[in-house]
Amino acid sequence: MLSNSLEGTVSVGGNAGSGSPEWASVSMDCEARARYRVRLCESLLRPGSTVLPEAMADRKALLVTTPTVERIYGGTMRPMLRKTNTVSTLVLDVREETKSMDLVETVCKEAMSHGLNRRGLLVSFGGGICSDVVTLAASLIRRGIGHLRVPTTLIGQIDAGIGLKGAVNFCGKKSFIGCFHPPEQVLIDPAFLRSVPRRCLVSGIAEAIKMGIVRDPDLFELLERWSVELVESGFEQPAAQGRVLLQRSIQAMLEQLQQNPYEDRTYERLVDFGHTFSPALEAVLGFEIQHGEAVAVDIALSATIARALGLLAPEVWRRILRLLSTASLPIFARQLDLGLCRDALTEACRHRGGCINLVVPAGIGRAVFLKRRDDVPDSVLEHSLACLSTGTLEDS
Repeated sequence: MLSNSLEGTVSVGGNAGSGSPEWASVSMDCEARARYRVRLCESLLRPGSTVLPEAMADRKALLVTTPTVERIYGGTMRPMLRKTNTVSTLVLDVREETKSMDLVETVCKEAMSHGLNRRGLLVSFGGGICSDVVTLAASLIRRGIGHLRVPTTLIGQIDAGIGLKGAVNFCGKKSFIGCFHPPEQVLIDPAFLRSVPRRCLVSGIAEAIKMGIVRDPDLFELLERWSVELVESGFEQPAAQGRVLLQRSIQAMLEQLQQNPYEDRTYERLVDFGHTFSPALEAVLGFEIQHGEAVAVDIALSATIARALGLLAPEVWRRILRLLSTASLPIFARQLDLGLCRDALTEACRHRGGCINLVVPAGIGRAVFLKRRDDVPDSVLEHSLACLSTGTLEDS
């Protein structure tokens, strides 16, 4: 919803009746807020399903997908699109290392060539990187058109695909250029997870672990019990626990985002847990590491910092690292050294309004913010890195 109002005061001085005010002030309230739905669907592409056509309505649409998704689902998607006013399907080689303004420009050119108007619609059908590119393009075309997300990866379904943001990498900085442009709807179909490679599912589990640690002890316990089986079965077995994992992860994320959707009320965000050191790690590795793997290393380091500062009990620290390891996620990367950690905290300070706002766990379901750089001295970083480099869960 868009709410605009004008209010102003004018003070007139000088010669009476001159009609020329000495000073004038006019202000306009132009807050932009939108509501969108995240819907859990079953068998979105089955022949009789009307969910996607109804979400697209009769609007002229451009669908953007990836080569892998096109290969797996193109045959079943095309008959569904014939029920809609989709004018083109654009297949992009969307990967973290190619996530740039060049791809955004490609989407914009395709939309322009098909005459999408202000009622036009972009549809991202793929993972979180695909939705990142499409969201940014949608925010730019005619200063903003609608977009719909159909995430096909676990990270897309519980994290990247359900928020308000889109972004691309720039000059080696992950997601440096971006926007806030909420989708109209997000359609979540767990069936897509059956075709996701195991490593990508494991990467997505890291984002669920993140929310379990900072917000939801029950989610954390569910991951301890079922994460291995769910990954191995492509979230088919046990199906009920898989649905609960998705629902709790999504609910926890949206509850946090709703408190500060445009990141203009505060720079303290619990959802930044695992996302302070990980961007620097991804960049230094040329984005060859999975996003969730980098997040897992960040979670392990942040938890170890909390333990070193006396904020986290040793047994809870071991529990966190044990879950990461059980889920086949890394807890350390040799490239994450003291220099890179320093650089990451400096960049976090720039991005978070002058404070590092490092999220560290204080228990399962609880977290605190370390605000100043002095709160994380180099000695603590060195100790924590050395502790993790041994690969053990023992106190040092």
